[in-house]
Amino acid sequence: MEIADYGVRLSVKGNTFVLAKKGGKARNISPAEVDQILVMTSGVTITSKAIRLAVDHGIDVVFLDSRGLPYGRVFQSEPIKTVETRKGQYLAIIRGDSEIPREIIKAKVRNQANHVKFWFKKLGVQGDDYKQIEGKTDDEPTAARYYWHALSRIIPMKNRDPESTDGYNVSFNYAYAILYSNVHRALQLVGLDPYAGFVHKDRSGRLSLVYDFSEMFKPVSVDFPLVSLFVEGFKPKVKDGVLDAESRKKLADSVINALNSKVKDEAGEVRTCSQAIRAYALKLASAVRGEEKFRGFVKVW
Repeated sequence: MEIADYGVRLSVKGNTFVLAKKGGKARNISPAEVDQILVMTSGVTITSKAIRLAVDHGIDVVFLDSRGLPYGRVFQSEPIKTVETRKGQYLAIIRGDSEIPREIIKAKVRNQANHVKFWFKKLGVQGDDYKQIEGKTDDEPTAARYYWHALSRIIPMKNRDPESTDGYNVSFNYAYAILYSNVHRALQLVGLDPYAGFVHKDRSGRLSLVYDFSEMFKPVSVDFPLVSLFVEGFKPKVKDGVLDAESRKKLADSVINALNSKVKDEAGEVRTCSQAIRAYALKLASAVRGEEKFRGFVKVW
């Protein structure tokens, strides 16, 4: 559920959410239909009963700023084997274990290659750029350069620069923030420390493990739906480096639809992308406890 309009009120009647705006018709929404509540603007009222109903049904409430970055969240906190899991996580980082970061990077690069291959085939773009990407599973920076160069042949974005204020780069930043929110919740609920990463360097206040883990899912849950929008002609509107409300809603809807869409991994498991995130978070927690080998998420396109 995305709340993107100023003046919206979220309350409860019986065991159902009621979403209303002054002068408009109220909507009744069952908690069974909601996985997450994204509050994307100011001037929104949420009653304590609505928050309690969300928590009781495992629905997290996330507050996003104008850049799509979460500045607050409420969710049910029932971490699994927290102490044991975090001990294993910290020990693996201190020892410099390479298996987990290697699997994350390999999965990310393979998903990037498959994503490019999909679009080149669909749009009739000539070239074997995906093979160049695929061959760099041990060299992430080079793979990333090949990947964004290949996408620049499909969409009108010169290069990927997170600091850029052009509409396309700002759109990817905003959409990735939504994915990070989803991943943060999944990691925390399985007992992992979202701040202690294997690939991204630790820094005070930096969600290093969230960024690590998200890499495997970016091509599937963000890059694919955004490229789809851009190929269809969507042009994000930016002022002073910030997307306008309409663009933010369009992007959020696209990413959330992708997160709720079915994906199949190389193990043959079919589930929504959000469910896959939770499943692989459990696998990672199990791996740091020494219960199984970690294998990264790779989508079968």
